[in-house]
Amino acid sequence: MSITAPALVVGSGKGGVGKSVAAIAMAAEFAAQGRRVLLLDGDQNLGTLHVLLGIVPALPLESLLDGYTSPEALVAPVAPNLWLLPSSSGSEAMYGLSPTDRARLQRQLSGLYGNFDVTVIDAGAGLESVVRCVMMRATRLVLITTPEPAALTDAYAVVKIVSLQAPDLPIDVVSNRAGAEAEGRAAYERLAAAAERFLRRGLRYVGSVPEDPGMRAAIEHPAQLLDPNGPAAMRAIRALAAARIDLPPPLRLAGAGD
Repeated sequence: MSITAPALVVGSGKGGVGKSVAAIAMAAEFAAQGRRVLLLDGDQNLGTLHVLLGIVPALPLESLLDGYTSPEALVAPVAPNLWLLPSSSGSEAMYGLSPTDRARLQRQLSGLYGNFDVTVIDAGAGLESVVRCVMMRATRLVLITTPEPAALTDAYAVVKIVSLQAPDLPIDVVSNRAGAEAEGRAAYERLAAAAERFLRRGLRYVGSVPEDPGMRAAIEHPAQLLDPNGPAAMRAIRALAAARIDLPPPLRLAGAGD
């Protein structure tokens, strides 16, 4: 089956900007729209999505290295229309992967895309993981940043490297933990101006998400991360995903997770 379903990478230049929570919120919103969604943990060394969602993986990601286990065997149901492919955390086998084995693993994982209407890939923090996930046949990068100068500097570095590796890949930007919409948009405009001036690279503003003190408590309760009436920040991300990220109609394909 040819891969036609979109694969969105949710990435950031640094940790601590709310990237994983944003990936969960987007995936939950797409699932609520009736799409079959695969949420893929792209941090192959320090994956945490299964912890945030309260999922106990049936098999570790490194099981795919044995040549017998299929990626479908690792997919776990999370909620109606939503499945998770968890990653590993602290696995010596994954940390020491050769480039050949890592490329084979990425082909195995991206082979799942056609079984779903959309795949949301939560890249690990930092350039290497974002680029690796982008090269897994991604169709769009959703870049999460905050108004802090360090976060914007690292976000620019991501734009620069991704533009070299995948010059035609659309890049959307979400300003997270902003004090107000004006602050979030101003942060985006600084990033977009630098990308246009030095890289001749256009970006697209998805929107701003307010700082939400309630998120810390929500992270300790997986059900709140999937609740459409959950914390304000989660509702804001879901609203942006619904209004600003265009996806094709559901394909209703049979496959993993049935």
